[in-house]
Amino acid sequence: MPHEPTYGAVFVTHLTKLGRHVPYNYQDLQQVKAMSQAELADWIKGECREFSEVIRDNPADVAAAIVHNRRAEMAASSPAACTAECALPLLELLAHLFS
Repeated sequence: MPHEPTYGAVFVTHLTKLGRHVPYNYQDLQQVKAMSQAELADWIKGECREFSEVIRDNPADVAAAIVHNRRAEMAASSPAACTAECALPLLELLAHLFS
């Protein structure tokens, strides 16, 4: 019987496909990959309530697209504010994008 991927694994897969690179801390991505939708929403809730609601209300691929779009908007408005090439903690990035 095939193993169905977790919400977190689908989220990370779509996020990396959209960005065509992985400017996130590898350890965070591995942690997120193992999470269910509820676990991911709870993990981010303390730092970023708005994104927690995005996770709860959307499929993983849609949530990943929202993160990617926010990041692209931020990079377009202020390239210095978006450090795409460094490995940022995912939690820190999400809190920054959605605050």
